[in-house]
Amino acid sequence: MNHTIYVKPPSRRQLLVLRLMIFLGVIAMGYFLNAILSPAVRGYAPLYWMLIIAFVFTCLKILHEWIHYFYITVPKTPPLTKSYTVDIFTTFCAGEPYEMILETLTAIQAITYPHQTYLCDEADDPYLRQVCLDLGVHHVTRTDKRDAKAGNINNALRQSTGELCVVLDPDHVPFPDFLDPIVSHFNDPKIGYVQIVQAYKNNDDGLIAKGAAQQTYQFYGPMMMTMNKYGTVLAIGANCTFRRTALESIGGHAAGLAEDMHTSMQLHAKGWRSIYVPVILARGLVPSTLSAYYKQQLKWARGVFDLLVHIYPKLFSQFTWQQKLHYAVIPLHYMSGFIFLINFLIPIFSLLMGVSPMQINIEDFGLVVLPLVAAIVLIRHFVQWWVMEDEERGFHVVGGLLMIGTWWIFILGFVYTIFGKKVPYVPTPKDGNEANNWPLNVPNIAVLAFSVVAIIYGLYADWNPYNIIMAGFAGMNCLFMCFNIAASRQQQFRILRTRHSSLNMTMNWIKNLKGYFWIARRRIYSGLRTSALSLVLILISILIFITQFRAREADSIYQAIKNEVHAKKAKARITETDVIKLTAALGLPYLPLDTMAAKPYPHAVFPETRGVNYTKGHEWANRYPAFTRRELVRDFVQMKQLDINTIKHYGPGIYDYNILKAAREMDMNVHYGFWIPDDIDFVKEQEKLSDLHNEIIHAVDNLKEKTKIISWNIGNEVLQKIHADSATADNIQQQKAYLIWVKQLVADIKKKDPSRPVTLDIGMEKNLPETIGLLHRYLPTIDAFGLALTDEKQGSHIPQHLPARYFLSYADVSHYQQVFNSHTGVFISNWQDEQTEGLVNFDGLIDFAGRKKYSVQELAHLWKNSPAPASVPKVKILKPAAGMFPGHNLAYHALIQKNGQWNLVDSLSRDLQFEWKLIRTDGFNNPVEMRHIGSGAKVVLNVPSHPSIYQLYLFVIRQSVVVDIVGSSLNTPLRQAKL
Repeated sequence: MNHTIYVKPPSRRQLLVLRLMIFLGVIAMGYFLNAILSPAVRGYAPLYWMLIIAFVFTCLKILHEWIHYFYITVPKTPPLTKSYTVDIFTTFCAGEPYEMILETLTAIQAITYPHQTYLCDEADDPYLRQVCLDLGVHHVTRTDKRDAKAGNINNALRQSTGELCVVLDPDHVPFPDFLDPIVSHFNDPKIGYVQIVQAYKNNDDGLIAKGAAQQTYQFYGPMMMTMNKYGTVLAIGANCTFRRTALESIGGHAAGLAEDMHTSMQLHAKGWRSIYVPVILARGLVPSTLSAYYKQQLKWARGVFDLLVHIYPKLFSQFTWQQKLHYAVIPLHYMSGFIFLINFLIPIFSLLMGVSPMQINIEDFGLVVLPLVAAIVLIRHFVQWWVMEDEERGFHVVGGLLMIGTWWIFILGFVYTIFGKKVPYVPTPKDGNEANNWPLNVPNIAVLAFSVVAIIYGLYADWNPYNIIMAGFAGMNCLFMCFNIAASRQQQFRILRTRHSSLNMTMNWIKNLKGYFWIARRRIYSGLRTSALSLVLILISILIFITQFRAREADSIYQAIKNEVHAKKAKARITETDVIKLTAALGLPYLPLDTMAAKPYPHAVFPETRGVNYTKGHEWANRYPAFTRRELVRDFVQMKQLDINTIKHYGPGIYDYNILKAAREMDMNVHYGFWIPDDIDFVKEQEKLSDLHNEIIHAVDNLKEKTKIISWNIGNEVLQKIHADSATADNIQQQKAYLIWVKQLVADIKKKDPSRPVTLDIGMEKNLPETIGLLHRYLPTIDAFGLALTDEKQGSHIPQHLPARYFLSYADVSHYQQVFNSHTGVFISNWQDEQTEGLVNFDGLIDFAGRKKYSVQELAHLWKNSPAPASVPKVKILKPAAGMFPGHNLAYHALIQKNGQWNLVDSLSRDLQFEWKLIRTDGFNNPVEMRHIGSGAKVVLNVPSHPSIYQLYLFVIRQSVVVDIVGSSLNTPLRQAKL
């Protein structure tokens, strides 16, 4: 049964809470836009700017919505001090169902306030003539069919005399008290029209009807209520009551596809006021088929664009500033069609081209976007206190998805406007029937098809995390398109359902489940509305905390340094005594070194291997720009030019697919390593060790068919690190547990893949022969040991009599030159310098920008007999002899040594270029963050807080080759200043 529904105005507290939430939301929006507009996050320029357009448009749309929540107003109904004569008009066009017209005319006649009813019959239907005669309704028709609905209404206006004129769509059935809350508002002679809520009775006819209705809930609720304050209330075309003199002042109801908005503009330009009364006094029909919905949206899109182009400029000077803004922005809603298209195209192009629109790690992006998303969701739910009915509350997912699927209709409306193509005025179909609608789905099917192709191609060509993320976005777009296609075929699905009892039972079960969910979701929505401000404040507080935490991370490090030792404890070395103890713990008899060395073990293995450690992608979530297959192939090409034939790669990881595929295509061998963390408690953390063991064995099983993998490597010098980090009483037990675990791991690797050698990394140290001797006796299945040359003191030689086979698993070029042996396999320290979150390294053969280093020329000389590289001039940094105060600017200069003297760089050194980098360390001289601060022979530095944990690096470049990297502290030590 129909009953009048009223909504309560917001209290002062509710308005205060809402405005505070909007204020916080604007801050979150500014924070988001500031982050994404930073030059540091820009990726592939065309896609980046497409994304920025989409983000900015969405933010402006959200701002427009929030502005229309700021002054939610529910006007009081004034006392009725005057009686008005009222004419009520409804229309009929050929083909509309008689039942609908009869219901509407009967309901109009039942309205209790005195009035005259007019049926504006475009078809001059004989049957309806008789119906009108029987009901006491004026039947009006015309022969001049100009101006569609507006012309039809104007024709009736000329044949009626009521002071007030009500326009009702033929599908809107009014309640008996329809006029009671309306007419008294016309006591104010400045009121030109009164608009009420447009509500629906067929929301549950299907997904199309539900979605179309959901798109109106916020608009007819808090947004229209706020228009009361701005003087911008729109006439909606249905359920609107006009003052006759107001319509006559503009020559009658304005014509056009958006005749209601056109009429509003004309009346506002004449100075008439409008008012919105948020009361449900009638219920109508919303489009329930795809064709009906699309016809409605195309008509509106074409109509409002036409008003913006042709009418708005003529009336601009007559509007208030709120109306100028309002009528300029309202049509831009339909520009969202282009934004949706951009959102479809970005992941498609990104996947097909192998590029990324942004260079920002996932955590950072989540931190900047989460507060904004939370504010949008919570504000929208909070204002649902002022939607008309409880069932109008929620996330309105169906409405949002339906709007996304209407993208091409919105674009079509814009294109039609540009080219002046007419769209005939066709009343929205009301019968709920639809013929074949597959042609209407073609644009969405095309988006679906292109997205699927892009996903398949993109992931096949380049399996990297950023492509996976883009594939996720493309997959979401696929789901959106599938929903719209499925929603459009709901009638056909219902027919299918009646023919299959099992399907019908399943759908009934889902329907019952939705009933239970409905009860739960009402509680959730109520909780969100009640606690919206608290949730926004909590999220904003978390954001501020994280931001401040990051900003003050250097302060924390500084305090840690003050409270602890200022230098790391020297790395402990395994002594002969330690080897004896560990030997006994493992149950082995101790053998002197000379006894072991006498056995004829071949020393070097992998004699043809000229390799490099390749660590790209290990911290992929914190690395940007994205590590793409294009970059990988470029690296392999450069490696080949240097005669590198093998890489050492640690896995399993997300880049295994790309690396192994490129290795096969480019004939690059892979020494596949498993990094063993040294912070595991090998005695107590058995579950963690079991998981690690299973992960490694699973990887071996999956990858053993990859022909370019030549060996398995157990990486990290865990044995020595345990000795360095553990207490004396505990380290033997930890080392023993580690070796027992490794022994089982190697045995299981051999079971899965008996054809490949298994190697174990160990650091160079004084007692290396004894240590290797012990390991070789306890782990005889280890085929070779990888020696890591990480200490300058140990890098000068390799002991002559190592009692096992070995190769160099890690050696920078300077160390390698000291121990070079053409029969020993080697993996140079790293291919490229890298900067990730919390880590900066300079051990690569090429620098961050991809430029070759001097060590590349040294390797080429060593391996390819290329000419020896020209000597590197000695360069150092001249620090200012001044106080080191944070915030002050200090100048640093590059010095070059000539003829035994240090001089400022001058024109004689014009073949050198200089770049300055500021490095933040962890307090123990380990770089964790780097930023570029200038180029040239001089740089002016703004001193950061706690300068003692910063270092200045000077890159010396000659002919695009980084020939030297010079580091220095920021301050001049006091003892130096005294010299």
